[in-house]
Amino acid sequence: MIVNQNLATRLIINGLVQGVGFRPSVYHLANRLGLKGWIKNTGNGVEIVISSLDASYFIRELSNSLPPLAIIDSISCEEYHLSTAITDFHILDSIAGNISQTRIAPDCKICSDCLIELFNPESRYYLYPFISCTNCGPRYTIIKNLPYDRINTSYKDFELCRNCNDDYNNPANRRYHAETSCCKVCGPSYNMELEKVANYIQDGKIIALKGSGGYVLVGDAKNCEVIPRLRTAKKRAKKPLAVMALNTASIRYNYAEVNAQEATLLETNTSPIVILKRKKQSSLPANIAPELDTLGIMLAHSPAYYLLFYYLLEKPSGYEWLEKPNDKLLIVTSANLSGEAIIADDMLAEEALPGIADYIISHNREITVPVDDSVMRMAGKHKITLRHARGLTPLNYSFNYELPQVLGVGASLKATLSFSKDNKIHISQYIGDLKQLPVINYYQKIYQYYCQLYTIKPELIVCDLHPDFYTSQFAIESGLPVLKLQHHNAHFAAVLGEFESYGYLLEQRILGCILDGYGYGNNGEALGGELIEFDFKTLKFKTISQLPELMSIGGDLAEKEPWRLALAMCVQYDLPIPEYLLKQPNANIILEILKDGNAPKTTAMGRIFSGVAALLGVITINDYEANAAMLLESMVSMPETDFDIVRLTADGKPDIATLIRKVYTIGVTENNRPKAINLFYGSLTTLLDKWIVYHASLHRINQIALSGGCWQSPYLLSMISDKFQHSTLELLIPKDLPLNDECISFGQAWYGTKYTLLNGKDSLCV
Repeated sequence: MIVNQNLATRLIINGLVQGVGFRPSVYHLANRLGLKGWIKNTGNGVEIVISSLDASYFIRELSNSLPPLAIIDSISCEEYHLSTAITDFHILDSIAGNISQTRIAPDCKICSDCLIELFNPESRYYLYPFISCTNCGPRYTIIKNLPYDRINTSYKDFELCRNCNDDYNNPANRRYHAETSCCKVCGPSYNMELEKVANYIQDGKIIALKGSGGYVLVGDAKNCEVIPRLRTAKKRAKKPLAVMALNTASIRYNYAEVNAQEATLLETNTSPIVILKRKKQSSLPANIAPELDTLGIMLAHSPAYYLLFYYLLEKPSGYEWLEKPNDKLLIVTSANLSGEAIIADDMLAEEALPGIADYIISHNREITVPVDDSVMRMAGKHKITLRHARGLTPLNYSFNYELPQVLGVGASLKATLSFSKDNKIHISQYIGDLKQLPVINYYQKIYQYYCQLYTIKPELIVCDLHPDFYTSQFAIESGLPVLKLQHHNAHFAAVLGEFESYGYLLEQRILGCILDGYGYGNNGEALGGELIEFDFKTLKFKTISQLPELMSIGGDLAEKEPWRLALAMCVQYDLPIPEYLLKQPNANIILEILKDGNAPKTTAMGRIFSGVAALLGVITINDYEANAAMLLESMVSMPETDFDIVRLTADGKPDIATLIRKVYTIGVTENNRPKAINLFYGSLTTLLDKWIVYHASLHRINQIALSGGCWQSPYLLSMISDKFQHSTLELLIPKDLPLNDECISFGQAWYGTKYTLLNGKDSLCV
């Protein structure tokens, strides 16, 4: 039937609607409803024209039949006048447009349908390591430009064979318009059969394997000779290594405790590394995560990883083995020296990895954007993102107003970049610590990628106050107007921005409790434990209380060598100095400086954790970031509070001195370290609760935002959350943003947009 050309509606749909099977899904829905028209990708999202002036039923049905990965942010409708009559529904070629409205899909683990085909001997995808469909596979790591079409991805050079082309053009097929469609005839391939790779792993070899986001080192996690070799090659003496299991049943049966929420995290499309409590009777070598009671574990998420387990298990038949527990476990860690950027370039891999890996296994599909593995954990009922990367990135926040173009350049550690345009802020993946040139080059590449992808031309750059941060220098050298935002204010702003994006009702004045290891203050102070008031009307931050100062000699060296902080605690709190502290190099010299009282000071909560760990003899030298705090936390069993020592000082600060003296008495004098650690965690949390409640009441503030790396402690976060559960005060804890410095760039960008909207673009000057 020919439809009257006037009976049409055009819909513009924004959200995660490209690269997720959205067009085929709409095609099937339109045909089911008997509608004529078309759908096409545009730079502005997806355009749909349907042969009806009333689109309400179509929209309702669309919302109920979305493909698994699709997310709709907004739908706009308008009457549309057709120039010619239409007789059916089509998927049209994509067109360019305002691409800043387009959300890019993250990489997604292999779906159940593809997994069945992967191990079906009758399928032409049988044992093919690059199988994917509209519901799974690489996305972010292959995109070169928008709209999301094959020609704009690293699949451009792989011409579809006849069978794949038939599937691509068949509306009844799961791969209808799937841009990553390919098979062993026409698609990418590895330079070595994965069965042979599995044999090498079984023999104790270390493999550098090119995955979807970069090269990783893979080895047998239960081979006691592999781990020392790998640690030596990576120059990673004690930092925990991530491992991979085939399924959750294998983890539960052999290696770690997994509750329902943790199982959900493991099995999501994101497939992150999840920090789990190690089983006490685990057969794993202790040097995977030395002295810790946790393991970082992820599940097989790509066809290649599933194939490795298939061959390691000696090619089982059927599908039941995919769910059954087994004892195979792989070390899977980024194939780079500790602290350097992830390697994705094949030539660089050939240069850098021969000294680290026994074999380099590559494939011929370009990685457009390198991405690390994401890391998450549970803290009571709260999901914590420790590293925002594969499967989570890119992250976008939408607002109900137009944003000026602002760039947040992030911090020096755990760097990210954030860009605002139109009504969205786009956040890059975790980039790393900007101490090494390869990471700085990676940072610059991500900056150029986003500017090109979304045609971003920042009007303002927001950076940290610290003059020595590479990000600060990057901002200043840009020649653009620069706004400097104090580190903890940016932490606070990130939480406010996330909750505003969710449409949450935020009050005019909000209190932020920011706890971390270091933040450069307005006058160069070393900060890290602050209560800050923010006023939405004036956009002003005001510090209303801080943790008491602790002497800290050596700057960053004090964190590297926490015995210095323990020595400072002994001097500052009049405690007898344990012999093991006096035996440290130059301890006598540092002791004299401390006694003079002229040492630099810090208010950082992170330094308190490190100092207590050293004071109790848990550790004297940190091998990696947060080493002391992680070891201390591994020794917590049942936190307890001594209410006699939970009090505020006359100026409303937590009485840390009394707490430390009590911990010292129990842990050092009475030699009961476990009890001292439990008392420290329990009493500290109660003390923080008392501090927050006192100042919230004093300043008549009802909402409290939490941010900063110290809140990543599952004990600290879950216990403080429990304390506020029945309070009239409301905690604002990030839902998707990391609590650590990865959130800084978003906080900077969000605050920069607010600042520009309040003061006008004329206020921006170079």
